[in-house]
Amino acid sequence: MILSEVQVWSLVVKSHSMNIKVGGILDRIYPDSRVSSIKKFSKGAINNTYSFKVKSKDFVLRIHSDNFWKIKKEAYMYELIAKKTDIPVPNVVKTGKDYLLITKIKGKEISVNNKKLVRKSGEILAKLHSIKFPSYGWIVGDKIKPSFNMWEDFIYYDVKQKLKKIPSKSALLKKNIKKIVDENKSLLKINSKPCLLHKDYHASHILVHNGAINGIIDIEWAMAGHNELDLAKTSLWMFKNKPELEKIFLQGYKKYGKVSKEFKERQRLYKLLTSFSSLSFSYECRNRKWCIYNLNELEGEINEYH
Repeated sequence: MILSEVQVWSLVVKSHSMNIKVGGILDRIYPDSRVSSIKKFSKGAINNTYSFKVKSKDFVLRIHSDNFWKIKKEAYMYELIAKKTDIPVPNVVKTGKDYLLITKIKGKEISVNNKKLVRKSGEILAKLHSIKFPSYGWIVGDKIKPSFNMWEDFIYYDVKQKLKKIPSKSALLKKNIKKIVDENKSLLKINSKPCLLHKDYHASHILVHNGAINGIIDIEWAMAGHNELDLAKTSLWMFKNKPELEKIFLQGYKKYGKVSKEFKERQRLYKLLTSFSSLSFSYECRNRKWCIYNLNELEGEINEYH
């Protein structure tokens, strides 16, 4: 895609404005200290995230241009996980209306070919799922909104909201999604208590340092839900076409967590819902490249039902 001069100039102006904003926030937090090595993370489609140093200590600054409740949510999630488990997560240093300041965890993303670490990553996810909630739903700030007593009610609500973001020209695809969910409604009848789902648990968010998992990051999509949705999504994103590694991951998970005998059947439905969610989000972001990719993935999941 070739950008016009106006588009290029717009990006330059936005970048300059954000740099000024970052500088202002850091000046307020550290008025008497020298801030150095400021770098913007290249990954991440929603927020502006920066790393920097103060007195040789590493920090991360996350800035939300809207949806300010996400600041409160991320701080709440990290503090809850640290309180309830021994999972290594960033320490919350300070929050503002539109920013979150946390400690930076050393490490690089996990190699999914390292069997020992893959098993350990499964154990860690099970520990995360040990945190329970009174109801199902998305976590907004430090509350579940809207909340549901039944998992299937949440899924139907969530699917309905995401269908609205799919254009009307995809009427057949939308019809197929609703049909598949209806035909597999029995798989959504869950007896286990709602637990904390990371909802974005994949290699980029599992950091390894000195041969060990050193931290779990990027918790902004977390919700209260059914643990096997997290398992299905992680398998789809980390172990696609790698059944042996998926098996090792699940073995690690079972050390602290439980997997139902219906998991394989339910996993197919959850993978479809994951691809559907990704497509809906692509349309929301108006990202044509993502839309094409996620549409192809979703059609592949739908074809498994025909």
